[in-house]
Amino acid sequence: MSTFLTHGATFLLASVLAVVFMIAVLGALLRQRRSPGATIAWVMLIVLMPPVGLPLYLLFSGRKLRTISATKAKIQLKPDAPRAGDGWPPIGERLLGAYGLAPPAIGNAIQFHGNGEEAFADLIRLIDGARQSISIQTYEMSNDDAGKVIVEHLAAAAKKGVKVRLLLDGLGALGMSLLALWKLRRAGAQAAFFLPVWRINLIARSNLRNHRKIAVFDDARVFAGGRNLTTSYLGPQPDPKRWRDLTFVLEGPSVSDFAKIFRYDWEFATKEQIEPAPQLGRAGNSSAAAQVVAEGPDVEGDPLYAAIMSALYLAEKRVWIVTPYFVPDTAMSQALAVAAKRGVDVRITVPAKSGQWVTDLARGPYLRDAREAGAKVMLFTAGMVHGKAVVIDDRMAMAGSANFDSRSMFLNFEVMCLMYSPAEIQAVAAWMETLSASVEEGGKPVSGFRDTVESVAFLLTPLL
Repeated sequence: MSTFLTHGATFLLASVLAVVFMIAVLGALLRQRRSPGATIAWVMLIVLMPPVGLPLYLLFSGRKLRTISATKAKIQLKPDAPRAGDGWPPIGERLLGAYGLAPPAIGNAIQFHGNGEEAFADLIRLIDGARQSISIQTYEMSNDDAGKVIVEHLAAAAKKGVKVRLLLDGLGALGMSLLALWKLRRAGAQAAFFLPVWRINLIARSNLRNHRKIAVFDDARVFAGGRNLTTSYLGPQPDPKRWRDLTFVLEGPSVSDFAKIFRYDWEFATKEQIEPAPQLGRAGNSSAAAQVVAEGPDVEGDPLYAAIMSALYLAEKRVWIVTPYFVPDTAMSQALAVAAKRGVDVRITVPAKSGQWVTDLARGPYLRDAREAGAKVMLFTAGMVHGKAVVIDDRMAMAGSANFDSRSMFLNFEVMCLMYSPAEIQAVAAWMETLSASVEEGGKPVSGFRDTVESVAFLLTPLL
């Protein structure tokens, strides 16, 4: 009898503690001021399925987590000196200025890569040509053929006395060989992981990944865009299975903003302070106007999301979007529909199959809504499209690391380059046009069963 009472008291105590813990978690959830859909989805999952909902929330809950806010400095991209582009009137300049972003800078030169071979050749050329410093951060890197060659060239640069820093995301780069990183460090380079998943004290941040792709050379040139450093994205030889992506090399005053973002991330991951180079912010002889926008838990507000929303409502002629994953929130989906109904040429290009089956299911209702509003939904059938780009009228283009989904807008650490000069806008639009030869119409009506399955995935989109 006493044993029974003891077990009963233990069970009662455990139940009370579980309820108290659940209430505390729900209170923290409500204070995060998420979208109503996301909040309701999490509340239902936690209340109806506590053994599943509570662990998932603890692993994947955070947006602007206080722990990161307390330990990682907020990114500030105000220029060190007045820029030649101050006063440039692009879409949303005043809006982005309100978020503390630097104004667009004129004097940049931007060269886009037509394919992964061009990107690889440029990256190796920049590594070999560096004389002072190489600072690279990426989400994904592995010990495949491309990764091995990149590490070899980085090690060679370090042996020559170049200051080499390599920052890898703690989850995306799990496939990177620790032996290769050891060899790199032995050559004199530094390598670190951003929010490594094996640190127990960081497990609550496992849903916040550093998705930025930035490579800064001598604080004078930047290699950036959507490509990770694996053979799926770039390599010395053509590969029919290689993903279609968009990267670029930038020279000019906007290099300083990319370099600052890397410094913020490196200092958070390693606690090492990096002294900025004296030439940062120097204007070049070219005319490209560019503005760097960071997004993530280390950014005040959501400036990238705000810039896109503003541009969608201001668009008059066209809104062209290329993205591998299309899961916008309700407000962004409605903004696209409104633009299409206003007669704006709205085109959404996504891969026919992205490899993320849940995301491919969840996007169905969004794509059908866009099509019904008058947008053109194009499914790329010749492989995987991983590039992330937006063109608004003839006034702005975006390229970088952020997908057109809620994860990139509200969870991941991202960076995009906004371009306002005609040549660069046309170059991004021309790259989009190269995809149009291998597309089929998407967003068509589906069967009742398919619609039900997609609707279930659709309900999970606030959690994706």
